[in-house]
Amino acid sequence: MVVLVKQNYKLNKKLYNETAKKIKEYVDSRVEIEHVGSTAIPNMYGKNIIDILLGVDDEKLFATTIDILQNLGYYPSSKSSTEIYRFFANKLDETGAGDIHIHLVIKNTDRYNDFIMLRDYLLASPKEASDYSKFKIQLLKNDVSDRSAYRKAKSAYVDELIKRAKDYYKNQKN
Repeated sequence: MVVLVKQNYKLNKKLYNETAKKIKEYVDSRVEIEHVGSTAIPNMYGKNIIDILLGVDDEKLFATTIDILQNLGYYPSSKSSTEIYRFFANKLDETGAGDIHIHLVIKNTDRYNDFIMLRDYLLASPKEASDYSKFKIQLLKNDVSDRSAYRKAKSAYVDELIKRAKDYYKNQKN
């Protein structure tokens, strides 16, 4: 069951900062730590889960960081695991408000760049952020509350949002 709330941006930023500080104590200094996802955007509705992006330079640092995150108590998921991406959660069971998700990604890949670009685009375009919030709320109003169905519908929307973000940044450069 998916539950959306208007997220407390200041509180979520504080939780992100506390978590990032702890992670930074253990990982290599080259690891970039970024707040991404809807909790990184003011006035967003979402599941109130803190998403943290860890960017690493290469496969060796990727493997080392996986071990560190597991030693810190984060649980890896094999569902979306690739050679450039690994997902971790702070809980083994179904996640909800207040949980922490970590996305470990090799930098300068499309996957890494999409996280950053989407966050920056939503920060630069409050209307897009508002429309995205409204879309998520509408999913629940349409009884798309099963987590899997919700994630699938949201993923398609985010794919289109990323395309708009790429167009936006391409036009900014011209």
